[in-house]
Amino acid sequence: MHAAPVAVGGIGGSGTRLVAQLLRAAGIHMGDDLNAAADTLLFTLLFKRIEILHCDDAQFDLLVQILVSALGGSEPANAAVGPLVRSLSREDRPQHPATWLQQRSESLIAIMQRPRSHSRWGWKEPNTHVVIERLWQRLPDLRYIHVVRHGVDMAFSTNQNQLKLWGPHVLGEGYAVTPSRSLAYWCHVHRHMQELLVANKHRMYWLDYEGLCRDPRAEIVKLCRFLSCDSGSMMPMLAEVRQPSEPRHESNALDEFDAIDLDYVRSLGYMLREVA
Repeated sequence: MHAAPVAVGGIGGSGTRLVAQLLRAAGIHMGDDLNAAADTLLFTLLFKRIEILHCDDAQFDLLVQILVSALGGSEPANAAVGPLVRSLSREDRPQHPATWLQQRSESLIAIMQRPRSHSRWGWKEPNTHVVIERLWQRLPDLRYIHVVRHGVDMAFSTNQNQLKLWGPHVLGEGYAVTPSRSLAYWCHVHRHMQELLVANKHRMYWLDYEGLCRDPRAEIVKLCRFLSCDSGSMMPMLAEVRQPSEPRHESNALDEFDAIDLDYVRSLGYMLREVA
């Protein structure tokens, strides 16, 4: 249990960066190639692409082996890895140009050629939830932290990257990026995550971001209990935790949202405030 890898995911903008900082403070290696949001970019290269939804088992197995080798430092890459990794960066993706992907692939290859062993490792990439079930099939000890933030506030966020990438597959083609569609996507994801939580309580943790901000000490203790790690290593990070901001949605009318989606948000304990 103490050496189980750890992954962090959620809808983009939900607070996953703070959770990644807490895990790094606990000594968990989260990768070497990170962006300003602390995303583990080798995961982005390997898995954040629409083709992953149709990836066969053999290739998915190899992608997971690359992920484990690069983050866990188990062994140097074999000769076949370079061409495969480079093949993932030949063309632009909707949110990442080929030049950016090429930088990620070369960084990944360099890391795998000089592996460093880590007693505990993991990654933070919001899109992890898209493939978490297939990852569990190959990494049954993987501990997954799903970070959750108020769905209606998320609907008014400027970060709608997941909706743009996965929304057409989940909700259907031909719709604009709107707050109501964003909430529909959020509800779809979290209903599914709730189902997974029921069946995987020993390896999935539902982390409420607002709850973490309100009472970080108590929430850190619970998180560390799930991870079987020492909470004392995270406590110096308390100064980084900010009180919850004012709800984004409170100055907006909510009549554009589906009533069923709003009821689902309320069912998770989130209050709704709107303009009179």
